[in-house]
Amino acid sequence: MNAAPITNQVPDQREGFRPFFNAVTGEWVQYTAIEDDSDGGFVRFNWRAVPGGVIAEHIHPDQEERITISAGEAHFTLNGEEHLAQAGETIVVPAGVPHSVGNTGTVDVEGVVERRPGLQAKEWHEALAGLVADGKTTPRGAPKNPLQLGATFWSFRHESRVPSPPIWVQNLMLPPLWVLAKVFGVRPYYDRWDSRMTANAR
Repeated sequence: MNAAPITNQVPDQREGFRPFFNAVTGEWVQYTAIEDDSDGGFVRFNWRAVPGGVIAEHIHPDQEERITISAGEAHFTLNGEEHLAQAGETIVVPAGVPHSVGNTGTVDVEGVVERRPGLQAKEWHEALAGLVADGKTTPRGAPKNPLQLGATFWSFRHESRVPSPPIWVQNLMLPPLWVLAKVFGVRPYYDRWDSRMTANAR
């Protein structure tokens, strides 16, 4: 991956949330509005993808996602169709529609993302990035510990699902792992991942 010179710079800290980085997807995320601000109506975050960054195909079962590009060019697949979004353009992803996004260019892509309703999108993003930062994932970003996989991926199933293995297989496999995770004290989310500047992370 040929990173641009600004790739490793931390974005400005503002709006009461610290930015966090997911090294697997190559994206910076900094929340600016969470579900508490809107009675659960939406969440909003600043998004930045480094050159070579890819968010693999996934769906948001119960959320519409709206991505407005402010700099660079983002390559989207939306329900199997390819799109190139440039600065000033907005991509709307309806709930349940498979999509992926990547930065195939040589400079960072920046944008603002909204999801409606908000649900637990913030915690889901933080959990994914936190597990990667803790060294607890495979190179593709999946938790190495099956109990962590069950705990996190089942708990946040309304926020995001991957298409493989098929959803029906996940619906059989993940709930028993989620139950075992609870028995053994494996949590889906840890407070130390909270990106709120005032949070008392543990």
